[in-house]
Amino acid sequence: MGKVSGKKREQIVEQFLPRVKYYACKYAFCLPPELSIEDLVSAGIVGLLEAVERYDPSLNASLSTFADFRIKGSIIDEIRSMQWASKDARKKLEEVRNMYAELERELNRNATDEEVAGKMNITLDELYKILSVANTMNMVNLEDLGINQEGEPLDILECIAGDSGKNILDELNLKELKHTLGNAIDELPGKEKMVIALYYYEELTMKEIGKVLDISESRVCQLHGKALIRLKSRMARFR
Repeated sequence: MGKVSGKKREQIVEQFLPRVKYYACKYAFCLPPELSIEDLVSAGIVGLLEAVERYDPSLNASLSTFADFRIKGSIIDEIRSMQWASKDARKKLEEVRNMYAELERELNRNATDEEVAGKMNITLDELYKILSVANTMNMVNLEDLGINQEGEPLDILECIAGDSGKNILDELNLKELKHTLGNAIDELPGKEKMVIALYYYEELTMKEIGKVLDISESRVCQLHGKALIRLKSRMARFR
């Protein structure tokens, strides 16, 4: 689209501001104290203006779609740049992830929180605090990174792939990977599967999901983090 006038920029910001605020609220769960929703809104506006400058009409995507993933990408970059998850927290999260995977292999079913906490000799509250880190460490998903060759927004693969996501996509057919991920989501316990569906596909916020499921927002965050751990473990085995 190239350079735009100051007045045009103001009009575009006004047009997309509700979307910016929506995504700021969507990604505002489990924020570190250094960040506020207002910070995320500011980051989203920066992403919006970058999208306007970089948009190429020859792309097989509308300005609205292109702006959407730039807004989300900028907000997520702002969150991830804080890097507040300590090495100790990351280590504990990996231990929890391994314990869920180990118990599920032994039991041939989904492990419960109580079983994992008992095996690790920690309280449920301690387990939930560790799980909250999963939400912040797995923030990025493929739909936030761009558009695939057919112009169709991609889905949550990166969210459960982590740093090796690009290698996965290089090694495996995307269609096969999506099918495997779909099966992994289907195997999640009921409420975890519902949280994933409502958050990524229906695009509800954590607060809205809490109202739908009649549970607290913090409980939604716990279920979301736990679902990501299960999905990441299952996709790692597939890889």
